[in-house]
Amino acid sequence: MADANTIQHAVYELEAKGVTNIIAIPLFISTHSFIIRQTEYLLGLRDSLADAPMPPMDHSSGSHGTHNITNSEHSSTHHNHGTTHKKFELSPLKIKAKIILTPALDDNDIVAQILNDRIAELSIEPENETVILVAHGPNDEDDNKQWVLNLESLSEKIQSLQKKNGIGYKQIFALTVRDDADKDIFDQAKEQLRSLVRQADHFGKVIVVPVFLSSGGREHAVKERLEGLTFKWNGKTLLPDNRLSDFLTNSVKDALKK
Repeated sequence: MADANTIQHAVYELEAKGVTNIIAIPLFISTHSFIIRQTEYLLGLRDSLADAPMPPMDHSSGSHGTHNITNSEHSSTHHNHGTTHKKFELSPLKIKAKIILTPALDDNDIVAQILNDRIAELSIEPENETVILVAHGPNDEDDNKQWVLNLESLSEKIQSLQKKNGIGYKQIFALTVRDDADKDIFDQAKEQLRSLVRQADHFGKVIVVPVFLSSGGREHAVKERLEGLTFKWNGKTLLPDNRLSDFLTNSVKDALKK
């Protein structure tokens, strides 16, 4: 989660082994995130912070140090519909090595392949099924637009894969639920999802698939907000799937070309 202390500790360990080039691969659903922008700043790839800094993780052992973090007397509102956290000031990490930061998962072909398989596990009559891809999504409106564009690109790739195997799905929609946004935005996203599932159910079967990296409970919140509606769901996330190892390998190969 772009934790400054953890990243700095990792850099120190690598440089102590003589590493002069570091490829950082963000295993995140989207590149369009304040966490990615904070990572860019910490790694010296961005001149200034574009967003309010995220509070550091709690390292009770203190082994990673806190040289790059300064407490502020001010408070800042982040996530969970108005929860207040202390504001922290960050500075770029101390790095001697050359850093290359690769893109996140975004609309990568491997993600489309995994999602296509997740859908296939629930599908019986593709031509009579509406698929709805649901991702967590960011707070920022511009970021959210980019998330949705990537999801729509994944939808097109999934439909192409399905048509190669036979008949395509009736429709594929994609949206974000924006769990951490302000309450009015959260409520609007929730109603949009419910409305989409409800309407699609009038014209065939509905399959809802979470576009989440790993299982941790937040993906099941999607199912909970659809209580009372009819749809197919198994809650499976991208992990575990060995093809994500291919994504990591490909990311490294692409970085080495630069």
